[in-house]
Amino acid sequence: MTTDATVAADGTGWEREELRTKLRLADAGVLVAVLTQLTGDAGVIDRFAGKISFEPDPPEQVGVTDPATREALVAAVEAALGAPRPQGALPADDRELFGRIAPLALGREVGEEYLGLLLEQGGFQPRQPVLPRTADLPTGFKVLIVGAGMAGMAVALECAAAGIDFEIVERNDEVGGTWYTTVYPGIGVDTPSAYYSLSRDVKRDWSSYYPQGAEYQRYLETVADKNNLRDRTRFSTEVQALWWDADRHRWAVHMVGPDGAREISHANVVIPAAGYLNRPRWPDLAGRETFAGVSVHSADWDPSLELAGKKVAIIGAGCTAVQIVDACVDDVEHLTVFQRQPHWVAPRKRLSDDVPDHRRWLNIHIPFYANWNRLKSLWGTADNNHPVIIRDPEWAAEHLSISPANDVLLQICLDYIDRVFGAGSELARKVTPDFAPYGKRIIRDPGGYYAALTRPHVDVEASEPARVDERGIVTADGRQVDLDVIIYATGYHLDFLSTVDIRGRDGLELKKVWGESPSAYRGGLVPGFPNLFISSAPNYSPGHAAGHNFGVEVMAHYVMECLQLMASRGAATLEVKPAAFEDYVRQIDEAMAETVWCHTPTAHTYYRSGGRIVIAFPFRLIDVWQGHRAPVEADLILR
Repeated sequence: MTTDATVAADGTGWEREELRTKLRLADAGVLVAVLTQLTGDAGVIDRFAGKISFEPDPPEQVGVTDPATREALVAAVEAALGAPRPQGALPADDRELFGRIAPLALGREVGEEYLGLLLEQGGFQPRQPVLPRTADLPTGFKVLIVGAGMAGMAVALECAAAGIDFEIVERNDEVGGTWYTTVYPGIGVDTPSAYYSLSRDVKRDWSSYYPQGAEYQRYLETVADKNNLRDRTRFSTEVQALWWDADRHRWAVHMVGPDGAREISHANVVIPAAGYLNRPRWPDLAGRETFAGVSVHSADWDPSLELAGKKVAIIGAGCTAVQIVDACVDDVEHLTVFQRQPHWVAPRKRLSDDVPDHRRWLNIHIPFYANWNRLKSLWGTADNNHPVIIRDPEWAAEHLSISPANDVLLQICLDYIDRVFGAGSELARKVTPDFAPYGKRIIRDPGGYYAALTRPHVDVEASEPARVDERGIVTADGRQVDLDVIIYATGYHLDFLSTVDIRGRDGLELKKVWGESPSAYRGGLVPGFPNLFISSAPNYSPGHAAGHNFGVEVMAHYVMECLQLMASRGAATLEVKPAAFEDYVRQIDEAMAETVWCHTPTAHTYYRSGGRIVIAFPFRLIDVWQGHRAPVEADLILR
């Protein structure tokens, strides 16, 4: 593998004492893994493995059991950094070697079935081809990617690596997707930053364990620059329609450019990767247009809006509202939170989210260190967290939680409520949900949300507003709340390509096929729509662990394998058979029936559309990863 870590070839890149000081603060299990990979010597494991003390994160494993062993480990790593790689050394991504060091670095057992996934997701090796690369796609074959956010960029990187011609169409004037367009105060993501980057370009220098959105945006811009993606992107261009041209075996792509000019382009394959949460959802609230102050939706934030000294209301209690409250509570004169339904909120683990200087230094300078921290972040939950979403019928009949594993999280959240608000208090009652954790998305407290609700200048209304008037909001019980600003943190319309006119074979309209219950076969395939791979597909988001980047990378790999199958068979088109599609959707629905999302009917969640869960997948990560290693040819129509 290659690494971006900056290590001097002779080991003199830093003052030796600085290096030793940083190594003494390092995660011992990760250091053993690093040393083993630097030297390619499995004997390192035998020498140090028995001396490691495994303590749960945070902040890191405690280390080794005695100072002498710690110094020996530090000295060995220092020597390895300054020495050439031994002849005959095992490769850093040797599967058997990796299988031995992974439990040391990750602090728990790692099953054989996970090794390929972890090698890939850790950035230790690129995605490995499954089908033989014995045939090429025809000259002029072109892939068109809709969207230059993380999903679109992931597919673009795989196309570039495979030598496949591609073009990205992006409606904004910059890459980044939601991280470019969404700029409300406090915006961030609750996927740990150590994991939230593309495995082809692992970011090593995050400033925070949970950075603000601007830092994520800078990362995506850097990826675009390093890989020349801007040169392959049409910015400020919107795709309005995709019509299948059966005679040419291509998609006709109807676009509107930055000057308003309309154009039709053609592509052999189209990959919509623009997400499904793009249109702000305004509540149907009487009098909303009569308010004399400022009304703003979190998805369309005005960066010039000043909240300091203002009387502010925020409508909503989801992740966005939590982040805005945390960010602005110190500045406003008064804040009223209107909460239709509370969420379960988990406490943050650390006193500070800032990544310590020594850890950033190690991530940047020590080969493989950031890769292992990435995997620790993933493996800390991953499929170890899957039991939390699976219902135990006997347990669920007697408890609010759905299983013993789910109850562990419930008790953590309840304890957090009691510690902040006081057991049995009015505020505790207002913020306590009546459904099991994960019934709707778990929210991580960015550090000050619950505390903000206890402040004397903050009120919590456990209901939606009755109406809006010129002065502000009238509450459900008839009280007038005078306001300067109303913030609508009310989410988005759930749009699975509903804003694009997509017509497949014989003019078949995707909107009509899907209605209120969109579904897709693996790879985002739908019968009647050849060569259309929907990246942000229904039932394709990890609901229990990992992050958005996992799903988009697995999808990108699958698309590359499908294109190789087309090349090998000399096929111009690929689409899923109706029977295979229906069988796959049935498998999803049967597995979904055993999850928390189907047993928390009181939870209002965007995961559900028309009564069916359409966002999350119910499977383990490994099941999804393995199920997308290569296409099942018997499920497909190749012409």
